[in-house]
Amino acid sequence: MTLSQEEVAACLEDSAGWEIDEQEFMTKEFTLPSFGKAIAFVDEVARLAEDRNHHPQITIDHKKVTLRLRTMDVNGLTQKDVESAYAFDHTVSRFLN
Repeated sequence: MTLSQEEVAACLEDSAGWEIDEQEFMTKEFTLPSFGKAIAFVDEVARLAEDRNHHPQITIDHKKVTLRLRTMDVNGLTQKDVESAYAFDHTVSRFLN
């Protein structure tokens, strides 16, 4: 079920830096201490995404990793996106040292 604009806004209030971009994806940029840590983080994001069967768009630019979430089969944001964002936020701390 697609989230309403109000529900998305409420979720973003509780998020740590997630925003809605111009194409209505939930988007966040993570800055890691090194390229190796960025790749390790992306590997963990991939594992989490596979476990959830919900895959983000990923851009890697040296130490910066940008994740974009949207539930493609309903062409909008759903609880899957919010839960994935939460999981990615909680795993990144392992790669920040």
